[in-house]
Amino acid sequence: MRRFFVDDITGDSREVLIRGPEFVHLKKVLRLGEGARVSVFNGRGLELKGKVIEVGSAEARVEIEGRVESGSESPLKIVLFQGFLKGDRPEFIVQKATELGVREVVFYTTGRTVPDISGDRVKRRLARWSRIAVEAAKQCGRAWVPDIAFGDFPGVLALYPGATRIALYEGEGTQGLREALKDKRGKDVAVLIGPEGGFSVEELSEAVSAGFIPVGLGPRILRSETATLAVLSIIQYELGDLQG
Repeated sequence: MRRFFVDDITGDSREVLIRGPEFVHLKKVLRLGEGARVSVFNGRGLELKGKVIEVGSAEARVEIEGRVESGSESPLKIVLFQGFLKGDRPEFIVQKATELGVREVVFYTTGRTVPDISGDRVKRRLARWSRIAVEAAKQCGRAWVPDIAFGDFPGVLALYPGATRIALYEGEGTQGLREALKDKRGKDVAVLIGPEGGFSVEELSEAVSAGFIPVGLGPRILRSETATLAVLSIIQYELGDLQG
């Protein structure tokens, strides 16, 4: 059953209109017609199933038949604070973080951030990243689409103060991630990953003062996006729903 993102549906919806890019995908790419069974989700955990009853020139009408009870959402809320990366690597991060069950991704800049991004470029990037998150959620079966935001280093340090706070640091040789997660089941987790150049000593000190626990992943120095996937996978395995 094909899935479509419609953000204004509610639990009381009896008929839903699919418009915009989702309609183009339904009609031009998938070539679905009347009678096709589909589901629609709002990105906040609600998914409904139904039947296409009309395909017009700009919208498709879906008659809702009931809810879809999805078991794909992780019981663990993970928030990713990701140092901004150059090229298309932020898109890769958004896609894979969505697949790994992350609830929110906040990109941020530091003194060592390589790309220069501001103003309208941030707005355009956020819009693109949000679309990528929607597509990733459709593909992996999630009914929840992660929020995507952009900020600065001091700003992210102030977010989610009650969560278990982890900062990946390549210079940490004593405490591993598994040790830091011990006895933390049932709590939200905020993960801080640095930019390409890593954290400065001053930035790491600020993070520690804000309650982040520095952890290492072993003897090899990983690229930022590789470290992100490794950390998220380990956290979901230890505290979430990733099975070994």
